[in-house]
Amino acid sequence: MNEQGTFFSPNHNRLLNIATWAKNIAWIVLVIYILSSGTEIIRFQNNIELSQNFIGDVANKPMDTFRLVVNMTVIVLKGVVYYLILKGISLGLNMIVETDINYRWREQHGDTG
Repeated sequence: MNEQGTFFSPNHNRLLNIATWAKNIAWIVLVIYILSSGTEIIRFQNNIELSQNFIGDVANKPMDTFRLVVNMTVIVLKGVVYYLILKGISLGLNMIVETDINYRWREQHGDTG
């Protein structure tokens, strides 16, 4: 355990900490956007002039239904994009730390491989 403490520099630990945060926040962002997409159904239902026949109104107003599906898709895609960006940041930072550690190990052990 002590060897690991000397193996990682404070900068490595800082980058790994940021990578962990980005990975965890990525999942939170994805869930929030998916739930936000679900609220579009409630908004759509409230905009149907307080009708009692939700299914009938959906069938009678295909453009409104299409707009609902497009809005939900846009919201989910935004969440997916933010998720992928944060996940990429996490993986990129992990790769930077791993590459630096590999170079340091090769320098210490004289491996030119």
